Amino acid sequence: MNERVSTGISRLDMCLGGGIETGIITEIYGEAGSGKTNFCLFMAINLAKNGTVIYIDSEGVSSDRIAQITVDQSTLSNIKFFRVRSYDEQLETVTKIANLSQAIPDIRMIIFDTITAHYRAERDKRAELRKRYGNTLTYQIEMLNNLAMNLIIPVIIVNQVYTEKDSSNVLPVGGSGLAHMAKAILKIERTGSGRRDIVVIKHRSLPEQKRCSFTITEKGIE
Repeated sequence: MNERVSTGISRLDMCLGGGIETGIITEIYGEAGSGKTNFCLFMAINLAKNGTVIYIDSEGVSSDRIAQITVDQSTLSNIKFFRVRSYDEQLETVTKIANLSQAIPDIRMIIFDTITAHYRAERDKRAELRKRYGNTLTYQIEMLNNLAMNLIIPVIIVNQVYTEKDSSNVLPVGGSGLAHMAKAILKIERTGSGRRDIVVIKHRSLPEQKRCSFTITEKGIE
């Protein structure tokens, strides 16, 4: 069984069998405002205390929110943010990180928040690019999966959702290809004011529909 890295919250670690698994991609999805970025930022800051975290940001992470969570400037300097503003820039960045990873000896985690934002927006605008962008998205996920396996680290990819017309089910963007590559899939749901549940959708060692609760606070999550 692969090792786990701590989420930074002992209660979540216990519920998730020790934390987030290394050597694989973990997909996290949920509706807008569900707390996906809060969860990822908190994990990034926790792991950056002892190494480098690579954080690819496609939607504009709030610098004010980062300042609220982070108390140690040296920890923040261990998080390498890559801001991508278009899908073409995203393609270049993933390749760049794959190359850079060989020169960074202490990478603890890679987070992509959100991997489908530009893909979805540009694909919907230009229908003729759907096939091209679908293939390149798969290629990016394969590169990230190789990094997870070779570096023996967790890779988190955050995903958007859509509502299925026939059933009104909320599903992640990206279809079966993304779902196949991610060996763990976690959904974040709102359960109240600041309260959230992580729901296990897919996992190699945890039961489906297992729930782990956390609360979003001014200082992060607890």
